[in-house]
Amino acid sequence: VGVGFGWGPVQDQVCGMDESVKERIFEPFFTTKDVGKGTGLGLSVTAQLVKPHQGTVLVDSRPGVGTRFEVRLPLSARPEWQPA
Repeated sequence: VGVGFGWGPVQDQVCGMDESVKERIFEPFFTTKDVGKGTGLGLSVTAQLVKPHQGTVLVDSRPGVGTRFEVRLPLSARPEWQPA
């Protein structure tokens, strides 16, 4: 039985992204960093981990303002796993 979503935000106030970059951020190996400075796998892997759990990764970004990511995962009233 679903009871809502757990979520975790990550935010910066650096440069933000324009639409052409934002459209590609979940593509494997896409990066805006210089060669050798990043693999472009972080957001792709995050999305791949969240999706099978019926979760979502939301992004709000504005050039010159910053970017906010929010990972949302559904919660259950009856967890199948409980810590010992």
